[in-house]
Amino acid sequence: MKFMNFRFPKCVWLLCFTIICFSCNNSNKAINHGAIVLGDSTTIVTERDPKKLLDLVTDLKPDIPPAVKPDTVSNTQVAVKDTIKKTAITVTPVSPAATPVPNVPGLKAEFKEVMIIIPNLNAKLAGKPNLIGANGAVYTWLNGPIDGAIVRTRTKGTISKVSQRYQSVVGIKNKIGTLPLESLTVTTNWEAIKGGPNSFPVKGLDPESLQYPKTSNAAIKNAVLRAATQRRMNHKKVQEWVNSVGNARTPTQKPLTVMLRSVMWKIDGKDENGKVFSKQIRVDIPM
Repeated sequence: MKFMNFRFPKCVWLLCFTIICFSCNNSNKAINHGAIVLGDSTTIVTERDPKKLLDLVTDLKPDIPPAVKPDTVSNTQVAVKDTIKKTAITVTPVSPAATPVPNVPGLKAEFKEVMIIIPNLNAKLAGKPNLIGANGAVYTWLNGPIDGAIVRTRTKGTISKVSQRYQSVVGIKNKIGTLPLESLTVTTNWEAIKGGPNSFPVKGLDPESLQYPKTSNAAIKNAVLRAATQRRMNHKKVQEWVNSVGNARTPTQKPLTVMLRSVMWKIDGKDENGKVFSKQIRVDIPM
């Protein structure tokens, strides 16, 4: 058999040589590293430094709405606005008052069944500001008139009676200062306030009308001694207060005076469902 002689160009021989060399290099790399095997612990890099394992990226939880078809975009937007308006009406708490709260400075106590407003009487509420589930509230007087004030009520039900009581205390007022005598106090009984239907004027809290206990000169000096000692005054100061009383036998003699210590109001009525309620507020006057 005769073989035919073929002459290959030099470029063909060079191309073949390049392909053979490239194949050898890939074969060596495969032998050195091998294939990646799932679960092979030798191929896992484990970081042991805890500082480098901290998550420095905030975990976001976006609320992504579902995709909307182009032909329903306008209708969907209207529906969302309507939903927002309805939700706002449902969530916003409705005041128990039948009429809006007057925008005037003063004390405002908003209970579930009734709102109590005393215009121009400024006081600081003690405790939680939400009185919806409470039956009473305590305030500390800041400024504004108490005697002559008007207790106003706002309710969807009816108010049957508004009552008042107070506590008075005998005190000393002179050039040394003011010293309330805690052991000489009077707490009155509840008395109904004339007025209505939603307005009740406060009376009988001026200094001349306040009740006071029966006393004697010895009882007054003993009360002064006790009050000064409770305030941890030194012996010289205590004796100065005792001597300032002089021969006074009643709280109406100078330097003694009768002061309002606290006043309480009680509002009785029925809510819009006919259920009876009773709410109280107290205003303490700092001494």
